[in-house]
Parts: sequence; C-alpha cells; structure tokens
Amino acid sequence: MYIKFFKSAFPLQFITIGIIALLLWLRAFIEPLQMPSPDGPVPLYQMIFNIFHSIPVISTLLGFLLVVGESFWITAILNRNALILKNSSLTSLIFVVLMSMLPEQLTLTPVNITVFLMLLILQNLLISYNKPDHLDLVFAAGFFTAMAGLFYLPFLLWFTFVPISFVVFRSGQWREWVVSMIGMTTPFVFLSVYYFWFDQLTLQVIEYLSFFRYLLFYPNPFGEDFMILGGFTLILVIWGIFSIWSGPMEKTVEVRAKTNLFLWIILFTGLSFTFSRSLAIYHPLLAVPALSFVISGALTSLKKTKIAEWILLVYFLTVLLNNSFLHSFYSPS
Repeated sequence: MYIKFFKSAFPLQFITIGIIALLLWLRAFIEPLQMPSPDGPVPLYQMIFNIFHSIPVISTLLGFLLVVGESFWITAILNRNALILKNSSLTSLIFVVLMSMLPEQLTLTPVNITVFLMLLILQNLLISYNKPDHLDLVFAAGFFTAMAGLFYLPFLLWFTFVPISFVVFRSGQWREWVVSMIGMTTPFVFLSVYYFWFDQLTLQVIEYLSFFRYLLFYPNPFGEDFMILGGFTLILVIWGIFSIWSGPMEKTVEVRAKTNLFLWIILFTGLSFTFSRSLAIYHPLLAVPALSFVISGALTSLKKTKIAEWILLVYFLTVLLNNSFLHSFYSPS
C-alpha cells in the first residue's frame, strides 16, 4: 500500500519523507557526531570543517537538511528526464534511507557535499542530451567535477565521467571534449594562482601526488551492520537492474542512454573507493543517486507490491534500529 502512496508526489508524500528522515537522524541530533577530519588537500572542505567541526549540532543539522534536499532534487531530475513514473516520490524515500544507512554518516561529510555537486553534474549532462548549443552545460559539468574534488579528493578520479557521458550519449563533437576539459581545469588554475601567490604551489603539488600514491590498505572500516545492510542493498540493486532492463516500461534510445549514465556512477564509485583512505565509511554514499534510481525504478514497475513492501519495511526498521539503539556513536578522527 505505501509503495502506491509514494508513487505520487504531493506535499503530503514529501512531508512524510521528511518525517522518516528525522526518525533516522533523531539520535544524531541527541548525540551529534563531529564532522570527519579532512583527508588530503581539500581546501573547500577544510574551510567548512574549520567553521563547523566544533559545533556538532549545527553540522548535524546541515547534513540532515542537505540529505533531505538532495532526496527531493534527485526525484525532480529523474522526473524531468522521464526516467521514473511522472510525479513519483519513491526515489526520494529510497535516497533518504540509503544516505542514512549508518550512524557514522549522520553528519555533514565531504561525501554528502560531493553528492550535491554530483547532482549538479548529472542535471547538466542530462539536459545536454540532444540539445543544440549546450556547451555551457558541458562546461558546468566539468567545472563541478573539479569543484567536488576540492571537497573530496578521490572524486578527482571521476574526471573521465563527463567524457564517458559523451560516449554513452553517442555525441561526437570534439568541442564538447575540449570544453569539458576547460571546465575541469578552471578551478585548479585559480587554485594554482592562489598557492603560487602564497609560495605554496610546489608543496601542494607534492601533496596531491602523494595522496594518490597510496591505495586503501587500512583495516576493514566496515562493521557487521554495514555488511548486513550493504549485502541486503546489493541484492536489491541487482534485482533492480534486472527489473529495469527486462520490465515492461517503454525505453527509448534517450531513456536507455540516460539510464546507462546512472549505472556508470556505480562503477566509478567502486573504482575510486581504493583511494578513500580514512573516509572509506562514507565513500559508498557516492553511489546512492544511482542506487535509489535503480531500486525505485524496479519498485514502480511492480504490479503486486505486497512482498516488496514487507521487504522494504524490514530494511527500513533495521536501519532505524541500528541508528537508534544498536550502534555506539563515536566521533571520527
């Protein structure tokens, strides 16, 4: 019954999603976590960390508002591109649950900030499909890719994500490739000038290079709660991918291309994970926009939803129980 309820997108549905998000984050407001410390040269996140890390209540509130806002935004993006049923809010629900899966993630982090910028990248790329005179959108996608790397350094490995979108969209214009590269280098031109002015350029270049020299060899950062919930999520995602491609929903060439772009997000999240280092516990959140799309897309195509509703209810209650009672909060360092 509730899947049918979230297939519409009226104010009541979004209010309900906000209440669900509040339940998942409630303990974080009672026992707020400190923000995770910056790892590597990430000047924009370092600036935000310096302001809010000593005020965990504020950073928790900002993280909560960011996640809820992103959940509504991903639904708007998918609706605009006809990738889900019109006016469905189910993607927002799935997004909120996945972004709140572990207690450690319930604060403002470099990854949930990066997810916001990722949505900007996706929005620009999806709008650019078959649109004449869209070089400004391509530039913006490249620009925000670089900006995201200034919050979360492993995201710099996504610099090929924008060019791959041209291949996925079967766009052969050489100007797109050039403009996207200009967009990606622009923030670093300004950053290099800043470092050069303060005589820090050589030191910062060495720091950037040394960061990507070492892979993730930390002890396993994931606890049993992630293994259980992550395994459950993986099963849902595999089922979702199969359902989307074999289901009855009409798929034009455009819809297939845009769907493929979301699947590339999952691949890039896996490839960049090896450089996540001390922030590995947060890194899987990069895949949430794609995972929420895949799972909600499969759910909306179901004719009989009773079993799926019970499965999702158990999943949600497990996350809620883990966040509220079964996990000791701690402050990452």
